[in-house]
Amino acid sequence: MLWLIVVPALSTAFGLLAAQLTDRISWGNIAKSLIFMPMAISFVGAAVIWKLVYDTRPIEQEQIGVLNALYLFFGGDAPQTWLTVPFWNNFLLMAVLVWIQTGFAMVILSAALRGIPEETIEAAIIDGANPFQVFFKIKAPQIMGTIVVVWTTITIVVLKVFDIVFAMTNGQWETQVLANYMYDKLFRANDWGVGSASAMIIMLLVTPILVWNVYNARKEMR
Repeated sequence: MLWLIVVPALSTAFGLLAAQLTDRISWGNIAKSLIFMPMAISFVGAAVIWKLVYDTRPIEQEQIGVLNALYLFFGGDAPQTWLTVPFWNNFLLMAVLVWIQTGFAMVILSAALRGIPEETIEAAIIDGANPFQVFFKIKAPQIMGTIVVVWTTITIVVLKVFDIVFAMTNGQWETQVLANYMYDKLFRANDWGVGSASAMIIMLLVTPILVWNVYNARKEMR
């Protein structure tokens, strides 16, 4: 549930922010390429990269993990094993998926923002609306359908997330997710009953969102 709340919300918000800002700068296409680049990396590859970011070495050794290096630089007492800290380690894992999915959200929402009629924006500016009012009261309502589609698409990805958790913590230290739990029961504990039930729950959770997305896509094409 924590993944379902945090990851789609942050990915969509950051994607929308990136789409809005990159359209306003001269080197916006380069920025978009850099933000979208993580989408080209596999989940396992991204997990390996971020595991190095969270890496911990003994205090007498130089830290190769960026997070620990920053922690010590700003006055931390000793390197932290970040992925073993219950509750907070979940957010460190979520950061990997947010990093990946922000690029996807940005591309879709950028296209939607460019499709907004300029007349509505110009009319709002003439009426005295500031940039925040233009964005939240003019632009955002007009692309709300696209925002919801992006949100639900990322939610489907979250429901199936397995690689990141498996590669970084293997569900230890209170980081278990449904897909990893299914894998553990099916192929490690050899508990086919619970494993199959977990797979069915994933399917039941994904199916309504998928059907709703397809229905809305067909409705817009008419």
